[in-house]
Amino acid sequence: MRAWILVAFLCIAAFVAINCGSTEPTSPSPVTTGGVPTQSTNPGTPTPTPAPTPTPSPGPSTGSGTGAVQVTVSPNPVPFSGQAITDIASCATRPNTWFYDQVLRETGGVAVTITRRVDSFDGAAGSATNPNLRIAANGSTTIRTRWCSVSSSAHTAQSTFGGTDANGKTWSVTGSLVRLQAK
Repeated sequence: MRAWILVAFLCIAAFVAINCGSTEPTSPSPVTTGGVPTQSTNPGTPTPTPAPTPTPSPGPSTGSGTGAVQVTVSPNPVPFSGQAITDIASCATRPNTWFYDQVLRETGGVAVTITRRVDSFDGAAGSATNPNLRIAANGSTTIRTRWCSVSSSAHTAQSTFGGTDANGKTWSVTGSLVRLQAK
């Protein structure tokens, strides 16, 4: 009789544990590991809560913005130099020269590549060149610009740049009109 009471007691205890809220899981629990749902390998063991995955800091990704370039010229107006430019045949015999920097700064937050540059001198555009310059998002580059002329009088110069950004969008910008001062 004691055996029957013990078996009945165990059956009642098992019934209560199964139907009245056992604390152990009865099937695998989803676990997040590195952001990918997986299954627990031991359904009888509670699954530890994983540590939160740190959010990565923003990198140099391109996002969906559009690259933009701002051009600044220094100095402007440009003083007459007279320093010889000997590495370009067309300037070797022209004593009237001017030197200035053009700073190209990417301001749209997307890297750009400059694939077109057209320089104008006294309003006449020259031929297009491909400088193939890359500027990182929010980065800058400086282009040392120089002019020579047969005339020492005042002149004007201007550069237009164009290209594509890292998202494949085209852009173009015309720099300031630069005043080249007379001798």
